[in-house]
Amino acid sequence: MNGKYRVLFLKKMFLKLTDSEHYLSMSMIAANLAKNGFSAGKRTIKEDIDALIHMGYDIEYTCNKGYHLKSRTFSLSVLKMLADAVASFRFLTVKDSEKLLKLLESLCSIYEAPLLRREIMLTNRVKSDNEQIFDNIDMINSAFHNNQQISFDYYDYDINKHLVQRGEKRICSPFALVMSGECYYVVSYYEKYADTYTNFRLDRMRNIKLVNSARKYLDEKLDLEQYIKSSFSMFSGKSEYVTLRLPMENKYCNIVIDRFGKSVIMLRDKQSDRHFIIHVPVKAEYPQPFFSWIFSFRGKVEIISPIRLKKRYTEALYESCIQQHMN
Repeated sequence: MNGKYRVLFLKKMFLKLTDSEHYLSMSMIAANLAKNGFSAGKRTIKEDIDALIHMGYDIEYTCNKGYHLKSRTFSLSVLKMLADAVASFRFLTVKDSEKLLKLLESLCSIYEAPLLRREIMLTNRVKSDNEQIFDNIDMINSAFHNNQQISFDYYDYDINKHLVQRGEKRICSPFALVMSGECYYVVSYYEKYADTYTNFRLDRMRNIKLVNSARKYLDEKLDLEQYIKSSFSMFSGKSEYVTLRLPMENKYCNIVIDRFGKSVIMLRDKQSDRHFIIHVPVKAEYPQPFFSWIFSFRGKVEIISPIRLKKRYTEALYESCIQQHMN
């Protein structure tokens, strides 16, 4: 038993005290083992290290330096990226973000752990105060797995920054968790809006419970990839195809592919060699986010059809100009 514990302690020593730049000599390993109640000679320690190598640990010996764990499952650059993501997620509380950052730090050496923090400041970021987030995610994943509906309370902030329940308890059929704008949304079938899918902010949901009823479906199957591409916000609503005219410049091709994906069809405009046309699905029931996207191109992107949507955009521009003039 002492030998088994010794190997486990030796593994922990390599994980915490070594990395690509930091080494342990044989004497340092022996002294650390002895300090923690394990007596072993060089031969025994060498056999234990060989056992760890046989189990897949990338331990390397370098002359005049010693032994070190050369590589890990997650590189430092990957862990930095994950740490930045954890810090930026608005649906996580500061407390939950701290927990996840500590878990990430446990995956690297004591020398690399401080590098994960760098300039990260959690307290100055807009964060959720919903401490049920992880439980909510587990419950929703259970609903996916068991094909069950869920019930929950839904909350909004009032003018006093207090969370207040919006209406009565709700029941929906969840189908996907989607990240958008640093927030998590539950894409669901909700009978109140039975002709489309509804999105609920995960951090606004409380007291999620499984309902002993099978999930209900729309007649139209959810194409999640297409659903996300058509969403300029996570407002619910049906998609409709919109035709846009854009300048024949690479930067606008980049914008289209970033927004709609590589499957989008870009056709040369028959009326002008200097423009191209796209025909894409857009949630236009609540068009303000889409209009804001169009407006950001300063007249370079034009709505061709449907005419009804083009007219609404023109009216929105006119109202905006009048409002600015009055101010």
